[in-house]
Amino acid sequence: MNKMTRNQFFYDIIVDEQLLFTIMNELFDVVFLMKVEAGPKFRYVCASSHALYLANLTEKDIGKCIEDIYPKEMAAYLNKQYRKALETRKIVTYRDQVNIKGEWRIAESMIVPVFTKDGTMPYMICFTRDITEQIAREKQFEEIHQLFHSFLEQTHDAIVMFDLAGRVLRVNREAERLLGWSEKEVLAKKIADFLPGHHGKLQQSLQKLSRGQTLTSVHLSLVRKDGKKVHVSANVTPVFGNDGTAVAGLSILRDMTDFIQVREQLQQSEELYRKVIEFLPDPIIIQADGVIHYMNPAGLEMVKAGRIDFVKGKRLSDFLEKREQQENEWVLTSLCGEQKEVDVKAMSIDYYGQSAQFLIIRDLSEQKSKEKKIEFMAQYDPITVLPNRNYLREKLNELLLRDVSIAVLLVDVNRFQFINDFLGHSNGDELLKEVARRLKKIQSEQVFLSRIGDDEFAVVYTYNKKEEVNWLLKKLDRLLNEPYFIAGEKLNVTINIGVSYAHDADRSVETLLSNAGKAVYYAKTNGVHRVVQYQSKLHDIFVKRIRLENDLQTALENNEFSLYYQPKVNVQSGTVSVEALIRWKHPQLGMVSPAEFIPIAEETNMIERIGKWVLQQSCDDLKILHKSGFSALKMAVNLSARQFMDSSLKATVSNILTSADVPPSSFVFEITETTIMKEPNEVIRILQALKEQGIMIAIDDFGVSYSSLNYLNRFPIDAVKIDRSFIRDFHENRKGAEIVEAIISLAHRLNLSVTAEGVETEEQVRFLLEKGCDEMQGYYFSRPVPLEQLPNVLMKLQLFARKWR
Repeated sequence: MNKMTRNQFFYDIIVDEQLLFTIMNELFDVVFLMKVEAGPKFRYVCASSHALYLANLTEKDIGKCIEDIYPKEMAAYLNKQYRKALETRKIVTYRDQVNIKGEWRIAESMIVPVFTKDGTMPYMICFTRDITEQIAREKQFEEIHQLFHSFLEQTHDAIVMFDLAGRVLRVNREAERLLGWSEKEVLAKKIADFLPGHHGKLQQSLQKLSRGQTLTSVHLSLVRKDGKKVHVSANVTPVFGNDGTAVAGLSILRDMTDFIQVREQLQQSEELYRKVIEFLPDPIIIQADGVIHYMNPAGLEMVKAGRIDFVKGKRLSDFLEKREQQENEWVLTSLCGEQKEVDVKAMSIDYYGQSAQFLIIRDLSEQKSKEKKIEFMAQYDPITVLPNRNYLREKLNELLLRDVSIAVLLVDVNRFQFINDFLGHSNGDELLKEVARRLKKIQSEQVFLSRIGDDEFAVVYTYNKKEEVNWLLKKLDRLLNEPYFIAGEKLNVTINIGVSYAHDADRSVETLLSNAGKAVYYAKTNGVHRVVQYQSKLHDIFVKRIRLENDLQTALENNEFSLYYQPKVNVQSGTVSVEALIRWKHPQLGMVSPAEFIPIAEETNMIERIGKWVLQQSCDDLKILHKSGFSALKMAVNLSARQFMDSSLKATVSNILTSADVPPSSFVFEITETTIMKEPNEVIRILQALKEQGIMIAIDDFGVSYSSLNYLNRFPIDAVKIDRSFIRDFHENRKGAEIVEAIISLAHRLNLSVTAEGVETEEQVRFLLEKGCDEMQGYYFSRPVPLEQLPNVLMKLQLFARKWR
């Protein structure tokens, strides 16, 4: 069935609901029909008869979306699978655990996209089977396979598998060592080649095996490649095929040569022979007067000796050395110099008429390695190899007990989550490693470094004078705010630092870290200072923030918001437009800066309601301005990232503009680079929909994020606004002036207009005019003003613009 036929088949099934339910109930344990909605979201439409019970759902859950039913983490996991099917347009299979009647079971699910004839995907079908028993069987088979493979490779016995014609099929390494031939050479031979003169007995044995009989304790003398004989004890068992008949023989050969020699030498010591057999799996050494008399194959392998002759007669101290101050830990050194930590158990025996020791060796290297790894994971961050939060607390406790002067510098990588999502987690890890490498340049006896969160590092500084902290902060500013080059992208990463001191924290670790956290949070939200030192007044700031968060919920209903308008002047054309800026007059606190309440609105989901109010109010005010004689006036409105990603944005904008009877061509929507980079494909779709209504699109604060005009060429935008940071100091900063000139030049090549914000001096105006900037905005022309003052300001600016022309 080709792809189109299969898709039509599934779509026909969905249309025929009765047929769908019949198939659902008969074929699978759990079947869901999911509707694909914008967002994307995935809504349960119907389910097979047992699906609700087995998936712990109820009839009320049908018609809901995944995130409306399941806990956040589970919903995110399921949505990820469905998005994958949506994005790749292919079948997606995944496994997870489900709780059925209090028992955790393993389920395998297959998500099948369903396409219509026009290529759209209105539905998906999810088929789920309980594969717990299957997994158990697979695991059992895998364990048996691994056990058999491990047995072949790790056993100290030789293994030879052969068919009933006597042809060798497989051997292990011990068989190669025993016979002196390589595996390739052995596989070219028959069993008879190793047993000259025993042709008759061999044929009898093969006949017994063909009848399914087992041969036990068969003592043989095999001929090695070098012509020497090796004595073995063989157990041979038949290997059966699927039909129950014997098809091969598996022979386990135990090298008895050494034991026969020991038995011949030590016939008076039957106890020694028994103990050698009993402890054979572990390395065994017999030593007398510090000299090695015997070492078993496992011991020879551990010390890298091919034969007993390589170690016999050597001193035990050449191989074993006891660790100082450790009760029973030794170091074993092999002939090639490799060292291992071992445990040694010793017992006294009578050996050939003299007192000797029987030593049993156990390799501790793997155990020690695991212990070290566990210890490392408990105290270090695996990505940056810096101490983690637990280690940091121990270090701070130690320093506080010493009563030294301590400063904690909490370093926050601003917008790391966005970088992680935009460039991918592996590149996000590379950024963290680069930050760690730069921090290590200041590492010393006075500086302790730690990574304590996804995007947070801690620098603990033991200082003598407080001025030293300021010196360290300046050095960190230079080190950490230089551009980063990750995955071929130049990233201008902003670093925020919060500083706290032990003397302000009552020498408490928790208070010390809490104060640093408050300081860095203030640095992030304040948007002015990248470095903030903790002060007691920060407590009042956080109290105020909580109050603002609560009062913001009722500010709209209480009519506490208003719009101010800041003009934008096109000196070349003599035209003026405006940007709508929201203001909040709190009944007790007075005017609250947007820099304070907009981030709170973003975090508390109030921004969508506020955004609708801003658009509605700006429409009403624009109608007043049009009737006042400014009929061609355009108005810019800011859209936040959260507001922009609302699936109903297009409909909301259309409804507001239609009800207000304001032409969409009068509006410019300004969005930030961060917004367009989050979901580029979805952003392009939304922008195109807005532009189809006649709305212009501008990129705000251009240049401070991950700017690429060539990349932005993919987006249906009309203009860019150069961030005020490039305009403010360009007369003192040659690089800043060159950047401004480059942005204007490249934007014009892409048919984009350019607005410069933050223009405050005549010198800046002349420079921007010389470079061809289309539009300017800033205090040089006008501060933001309320609606009632705006007409007079606009008239003055029109005359002013004509003068410049």
